[in-house]
Amino acid sequence: MSAPIVVGIDGSAHAWRALDWATDRAHRQRLPLLLVHASRALLDEGAIPPDALRRLIAEREDLLGEARQYALKLQPGLEVETRLVPADPGRALVEQSEDADLVTVGSRGLGGFEGLLFGSVGLYTAAHARCPVLVVSRSAPYPTDAPKKIVIGVEGVDDEGTFIDWAFKEAASRGSGVLALHAVGGEFSPRRRVIEDLEMSESLAGYREHYPDVTVDRLVSDRTPAQALVQASQSAGLVVIGARRRRGPLTAMALGRVNHTVLHHARCPVVVVPNSD
Repeated sequence: MSAPIVVGIDGSAHAWRALDWATDRAHRQRLPLLLVHASRALLDEGAIPPDALRRLIAEREDLLGEARQYALKLQPGLEVETRLVPADPGRALVEQSEDADLVTVGSRGLGGFEGLLFGSVGLYTAAHARCPVLVVSRSAPYPTDAPKKIVIGVEGVDDEGTFIDWAFKEAASRGSGVLALHAVGGEFSPRRRVIEDLEMSESLAGYREHYPDVTVDRLVSDRTPAQALVQASQSAGLVVIGARRRRGPLTAMALGRVNHTVLHHARCPVVVVPNSD
């Protein structure tokens, strides 16, 4: 079985929009969907009477069943499984990410049984997942209505290849172009513009040949990286950013100030891609 696209289902409108995007990608990539609802309230710890726990489990199973039917209505041929997990939502999604192609979560705003919003479950998932994480806000358009442009922030460092690869593959499957954005955070001379443009060309070397149908535009901006990416997100279908893994006993990504800002303020869905180990 192919690695699935995991979707966090929590009963909120944000989760339904995330499911729209996950279903679209599952169809394009011919991947199965795994719909996950996790909650500590489902733990059999004696905190609630057994009858109440059974009703709660039935309610959450109905939620997953409704989400499954919705996904199949969008794409009737998909393979869609559901999983009810008695655990913390963030930890459950991270655990599922071990064998996943992508984890998809909704962002912003309260709502749903566990409040699956960015800043709590979404933030934990984006920082700890072992695969790329797609963060979709309720305000995001339907995938078919999204602009045909994927924005990537290029720093010119050695470990950027993983998320750039992901972005180009996604652009090819969506029929989208790529905007490679390099922000210097201040005014720069014509000479420096030439240097920055050359460095960005080196970072993108080979991608035009490997993906001849993907148009590539380049932009060197005098804004800060966070400002430039958020501004570019206003006319983009997707922003793809990389995250470096911290070294230490606990596996996590160093999201950093730029990634946090983009995840909280981007006007389109954002994908966080961990660098290769």
